[in-house]
Amino acid sequence: MALFSKVLGGLLNNRENEPMIDDKLGSFSAIEIPVQATQQPAYWGMSQSDIPYVTAQTQEEHNRLLNTFYPDRKSMKNWKELGQKVEERDPRYTDKDATTRKRLGARSSVVKDMAFDKDKNLAWLKLGDKWYTYSATPYQFQKFLTSGSLGREMNRIKHNRSTSMNKTAARVQPKFVSAPVNKSAPSRGIFGRIASLFGF
Repeated sequence: MALFSKVLGGLLNNRENEPMIDDKLGSFSAIEIPVQATQQPAYWGMSQSDIPYVTAQTQEEHNRLLNTFYPDRKSMKNWKELGQKVEERDPRYTDKDATTRKRLGARSSVVKDMAFDKDKNLAWLKLGDKWYTYSATPYQFQKFLTSGSLGREMNRIKHNRSTSMNKTAARVQPKFVSAPVNKSAPSRGIFGRIASLFGF
């Protein structure tokens, strides 16, 4: 019994001395906002409540989410896995996301697809099979998405009558990251997942 207590005590002390997670975000690629094609002009504007889905996590926010259960690490051996679940439920995207974490329901008869690169302040609209590049800060891109009609707002930009995005001479194509495969988290089945929630 004394040996068991000693081993258990050693494990708990090791957990108590575990460092916080410091997961460095890399460079962000373009985030895609899929668009549903319609035959008739579509009046769609992104809801203000969905703005977090087109907003990137900061380094501080990312690590804070991953370390949600760090204070409980001594009694919760799976605190890292549970923190990852919290981060995955956050609406804001990271450098590992190729598309928004929720489909936003964008519809248009003109715009076929959209993308945005927050580091380069560039936005793309796909018309037919061709991507067109625009200059846009995160705020300007959000303003474009909440305009009420993507095609109408795009026409306003074309004629320099918009305060959202701007025409640019840049002719770069959007680059998307590949969907990551988490090889370190094999499926354990329903009972395995339930057990992990209780720290087994």
